[in-house]
Parts: sequence; C-alpha cells; structure tokens
Amino acid sequence: MVQVVKKLFDGDRKAVFSFNATIASTTAESYTVNASDLDANNAGATCASVDINKVWWSVNNTAVTKPLKLLWDATTDELALTCNYSDSQDFSSIGALRNTQASGYSGDVIINFSSVTNDDTATCVIEFLKRY
Repeated sequence: MVQVVKKLFDGDRKAVFSFNATIASTTAESYTVNASDLDANNAGATCASVDINKVWWSVNNTAVTKPLKLLWDATTDELALTCNYSDSQDFSSIGALRNTQASGYSGDVIINFSSVTNDDTATCVIEFLKRY
C-alpha cells in the first residue's frame, strides 16, 4: 500500500487534507484525521471536532462495492459519505456536513479505502470546519 496524507492548511476555522492511496498489498487502508491534533485557535482553544465542508475525489476501484468512505469516528463508526468514481460535494451552503455525535464519538473523521485489489487508487481532498 502506498498512502500519502498531507495537511495542506490548518487555520483558525478550517483545515484541508489530501489523501492518496494505491492498493499494493490487498489490504484496505484508512487514515484518521484527529481533531485534537489540529492547531488551536487564536484564543488557545483546542479543536474538539471537525465537520465536512467540501470534498473532491477520484476513485478507481475494481469493485464498486469497495469505495472510499468518510466515517464519523464513534464507538460504532457512522457513515458520513461514500465516494465512488469522480465527483465533489459542497456542503457549505448548509453549514457543512455535521458530525452526528453518535455514542462514543471522538470528533475525528476516518478516511477508509476498503478496496483490496492491487493497483486500485483513491484520491480525496477534504475541507473541514473546525469546532471548539
């Protein structure tokens, strides 16, 4: 597996991440965006959770039943968005896709590429809104 995750921006209100994955070992891959690891705001408050504001993706997977998924981290993870093929979503007009705060939620987002076929790829750029 080749997985590259970059924090492109981490400001007072927003954070932007890019995620690139190529399956090379028939193992699904995931990455957790930890809200508490993001920069504190100007007042010194630690980020408690993130909401999904905008997403752009391109997924090349052999089995469409094995897409890229964005999950709200909780005791039982909650599905936020399923990403297949190439598309984008902009939730800014509704104030972002809000964390469900399911039982045992952490405020984090899990990026999970569930494909297990060698050479399948996924690319995703996510703009998060930070909550304190």
